[in-house]
Amino acid sequence: MSAIIRILCCGPEPAPIPRSYGRRSGTDGGYVFVHDPDIPITRKPVIWRREDTTRIISLTYAPRGFSDLHSLDFEAMGRILFDSEDDAGRSVTVTGTFGTFFFLLDDPAAAKRPAVVIPIDPHYRSRWYEAGRFVAHHLGFRLPSRVPPVITPFRSLHLIRCLHAYDLHRAGADERRIAAVLINRRALTMPLDEWRDHGWRRNAKDWRDEGIALVEGGYLKLLLEG
Repeated sequence: MSAIIRILCCGPEPAPIPRSYGRRSGTDGGYVFVHDPDIPITRKPVIWRREDTTRIISLTYAPRGFSDLHSLDFEAMGRILFDSEDDAGRSVTVTGTFGTFFFLLDDPAAAKRPAVVIPIDPHYRSRWYEAGRFVAHHLGFRLPSRVPPVITPFRSLHLIRCLHAYDLHRAGADERRIAAVLINRRALTMPLDEWRDHGWRRNAKDWRDEGIALVEGGYLKLLLEG
């Protein structure tokens, strides 16, 4: 297999499929990812899909019509952990008593007339909060003592399931009925031995119990008002 591996890694042509002689192991043949041996291995940090990272504060050159803008001096702001440029712009990470800020400047002049860019996407609340935290610090205001609660789409779906499970529980539904309504109707006809150890039963029980804690324990009221 060593010759075949060499062809896979270095050869521009597709590797030949080896013939099977007798029994083959479970790891023979093919490859699970593309490897380019010419790409050097370094310790340089890499940010993958920065536009999907809500902690990154996108800065651009402020358009005309805005005045009294405060220019940025990253070295005066705190300790620079990372500073690099690529085709997407300049990435800077600064840390200090305020915590850590991650910046992406799409224009070299953005530090002189900075304007924050907040895309209109499902994550705009998280982007808005992180940008507001930076702007408050940059303008000399005191940062909030705690991060306000942010319900992610996954957490929102989980809470909705818990509340549905609670409603079904109050209506008299058992774990099978809850699983049948929220997961799969097959839960009603599943043999008892299979149902006892099935993940659907555990999910239904967890959602019901958390739903009870959310409503009757007062956590939901605290979450909504907080």
